[in-house]
Amino acid sequence: MRVARHVLASLAIVALAGACAPKGPTPDAMVAAANAVDSAFLAGFNAGDVNALMATYWNSPELVSIGLDGMGGTGWDGVKAGWEATLAAMPGAQLAFPTKYNIAAGDVVLGWGTWTMTIPNGDGTSTVLPGRFSDVKAQRDGQWVYIMDHASVPLPPAPAAAPADSAAPAPAGN
Repeated sequence: MRVARHVLASLAIVALAGACAPKGPTPDAMVAAANAVDSAFLAGFNAGDVNALMATYWNSPELVSIGLDGMGGTGWDGVKAGWEATLAAMPGAQLAFPTKYNIAAGDVVLGWGTWTMTIPNGDGTSTVLPGRFSDVKAQRDGQWVYIMDHASVPLPPAPAAAPADSAAPAPAGN
């Protein structure tokens, strides 16, 4: 009888430990999945393939993507329309993430970093546009996707200050 109690107690402890164990992927697995989403995004963008690009996004009306125009789009269809216009306006553009960070936070991964976009000008030259990004990636419907992203470009430098002499108002006449 004593052995049976020990066996039952051991089984109860194992069951309780299993019920208390964390559910879902480990933080390392979450970051690895987020890195894969970023790589797939770059591959889709650099191929000019809007469908591959959109495969990295959550197919939901709750999706939010704020692009370079600062206004953003919501919902999968709105975000797709924005990327179609962007890719059509910049054929051959290439995107890179010189710095990229992903950290697990609860059941999502927060991402941020810098990007550079090289845009062919059509005359053999190109323009390089720098920027920064932030995003939230999560597992939805069994796959890791962007559920929110935001891209921005730095403000232009402030104009040079006028010399102190020319900034002073002319004295009033008496």
